[in-house]
Amino acid sequence: MSEQLLELSALRELEERNERVLGDFELMERAGTAAADLICSLHKTPCTVTVLCGPGNNGGDGYVCARVLSDREYQVYCVQVADKNPSEKKAAAKAKRLWEEAGGVTFIDPYSAPKSQVVVDAIFGIGLDKPLKGDFIDAVQWFNEREALHVSLDIPTGLDSQTGQWVGGIGGCFADYTITFIAGKPGLFTAMGPEICGHVHTDNLGISVPLSNINLIEPADFKSVLAPRKLYSSKKDFGRLGIIGGGKGTVGAALIAGRTALKLGAGSVLIETTEEKIPYDPNCPELMFRDKIDFSEIDALIVGPGMGFSAKALKRFEEAIESNIPLIIDADALTMMARDEALLSKVAFRSAHTVLTPHPGEAARILKTTVKDVQSDRVMRAQEISVLTGAVTVLKGSGTVIAQRSGKTWICPTGTAALATAGSGDALSGILGAMFAQKFDFVSSVISAVYLHGAASEGQDCGLLAGEIANLAVTYLQKFRKDIKTNGLNVLQSLTAHQRMASHTFYSR
Repeated sequence: MSEQLLELSALRELEERNERVLGDFELMERAGTAAADLICSLHKTPCTVTVLCGPGNNGGDGYVCARVLSDREYQVYCVQVADKNPSEKKAAAKAKRLWEEAGGVTFIDPYSAPKSQVVVDAIFGIGLDKPLKGDFIDAVQWFNEREALHVSLDIPTGLDSQTGQWVGGIGGCFADYTITFIAGKPGLFTAMGPEICGHVHTDNLGISVPLSNINLIEPADFKSVLAPRKLYSSKKDFGRLGIIGGGKGTVGAALIAGRTALKLGAGSVLIETTEEKIPYDPNCPELMFRDKIDFSEIDALIVGPGMGFSAKALKRFEEAIESNIPLIIDADALTMMARDEALLSKVAFRSAHTVLTPHPGEAARILKTTVKDVQSDRVMRAQEISVLTGAVTVLKGSGTVIAQRSGKTWICPTGTAALATAGSGDALSGILGAMFAQKFDFVSSVISAVYLHGAASEGQDCGLLAGEIANLAVTYLQKFRKDIKTNGLNVLQSLTAHQRMASHTFYSR
């Protein structure tokens, strides 16, 4: 089962319910101990650690972490940031008292603390709702400037746990590792979150986490796609995909989508170009071309990659919407839909499966807003598009968001900046089309395509061409299938999304 990501209100309710049963200090003790365990696994003693503690529960977690590390023979110092002590009525006050009763040293100014190999951010957690200011900004700057391993407790200070943006636009702590408590939060995995949080480790503190509408994609979520193919298969078993695109000067978009779809398993691919006619693709002669695709002959359809805005393109888009086959709407088709309320309404009334793949600019056009607004809450905006159109929305970007009209949402943990290249979105459409052509179930088709597309960029931040994505994505797919064939489906349970992300979310300083 994929990891549940809890929004702030659900997390607060879960915390309060468990505090009534266990006591607030017990949860704090568990959180601080879990943080200490992580630090011990990352840096062996002898080691000096400085923990920046805020005035609330996050600071209390820091004091517990410091005490546990000290008991394990680490040299530890704490800083009470801005000299704002926790309220005596709070568990954090008890945590600080126990730290100091055990002989722990607490500074007011972080610059007074000795040089450390590990620095810990326990300033503010998920409760921060105002921009950082004053001494707290100074503490954040000190943290970010240290030549040390940077660890944040629960969430990096200053990050909005829901949106993945800085609270109030004021920058906060950048972590190499974030240990988040009870459950993951959406903001850790989308927008700026992946870069700010580094490698994310979740510890549920022994608490049972309820099912959530927001999940982090893991390979176990698309087992049907990962099942090895049967030996007695033929190309007819893997479906026929149609692609309408390739306007003047942009034929490459349709070709990238087509080549990728073939590589990811579609039995055959037909391409209809809207303006420039080409007899065949010399680099992929397996692709077939038609003056006009007969929708009754295909199992799924992609419309939009480089198709342009001609009268013919518009007519074919309208006909595609009226068809009764799974439809992936991408690129220029998204822009046409955003400009024409009648088209959008027709999409909303489709009975067959429909997937939209907007980047933030296209999403902004559909919602009649700005890119900044879309990026300010990617989960919410993706959900709004799905409600508006009735389709599944794949909002591309850092931490791609997949949303259904019902509110069910996934965030993809794979993908790097290497995907910010021309044609990358066309490759994603091709993978989506391949999954639908092979008649995998609707949810598995979408989440597997997004996951594999992101995985293709693992370990790179530039230099990846869109035409190379297919080979890299299928390498991941084949590896998963080989592992399952050798070790069974249980192998998926040991492959957490966080472990696989370590290669490209560790930001050393």
